[in-house]
Amino acid sequence: MSDKASKKASNKAATAATASKEVEKPSREEINSRRAQAIDKHIAELQEQNGGDLRKAERAAAGTIVLGNSLPVLLCGGILMLVVLFLPHSGSVHGYDVLLNSERANAFVTTLPERIYSWLALVGGVLLTFGTVFSRSSLVVWVNWIVSGIGWVYAILAIGMRQSRPPTEPGDGPAIGLILGLVGLLLIFITLSSRLLRRGAVQKEIAARRRVLADADEESRAKQLVLRTGLAPVATEDLSQPEDNRRGRARARREAREAEQAESGAVPTQATNEDTAEAPAPDSASDGEQH
Repeated sequence: MSDKASKKASNKAATAATASKEVEKPSREEINSRRAQAIDKHIAELQEQNGGDLRKAERAAAGTIVLGNSLPVLLCGGILMLVVLFLPHSGSVHGYDVLLNSERANAFVTTLPERIYSWLALVGGVLLTFGTVFSRSSLVVWVNWIVSGIGWVYAILAIGMRQSRPPTEPGDGPAIGLILGLVGLLLIFITLSSRLLRRGAVQKEIAARRRVLADADEESRAKQLVLRTGLAPVATEDLSQPEDNRRGRARARREAREAEQAESGAVPTQATNEDTAEAPAPDSASDGEQH
């Protein structure tokens, strides 16, 4: 009986501990709320550093890459590329032999694409990868992305060169180090692509705030029109009360005609039918006063 009671007590304690853990576990709304607060705090700091200008704050946010869940994958890729330098490249030739162009590498006829791959693996796979992890700079990430992209292409060329060598040349086909180097560079390239080719949460939030401010007033909308179409805004005329300028146009034509006749020495003539027809008729009130 005492054993059964102790088992029941332990089961109750385990159930209570599980229930307390479930209570302490934050809900999805709380996680999103904390995430939004962190984003707002970061945006406020960027605005303060850039004098309250959202455009400059967005540029500053774009200058830093948030790795997030990609950080462990990127670290694994960098460590793998570091190990590849000490693994067999082809037969008894190791990665550092190809990198340093040693006598052993020359004895087994390592080609130029293999040496280029080794240097790209060192620079893009090791140095720039760890530089990306520690600096989080967009410039370093872009350079790392380009170098690792070129590196895995040269890795494929190096594998092809080792497989297509003549039977008269010494050496073997591609070893485990060369194949793992291709995998590591591809892993780094894909991981960086997932971060570079899309905007982060802070950039998206700043862009949304800028869109709201762009339609805040007439001046902002006019600026957006110029940015999108390249056309300056045209002032619209009020046509509710059009101006009657027929008398002025008739007078200008008459003065021009009189100036031409004065130059030619002809006798001035009376107003043409066009002028008299365009000029408005006098009001009825003024006609009564004349009579």
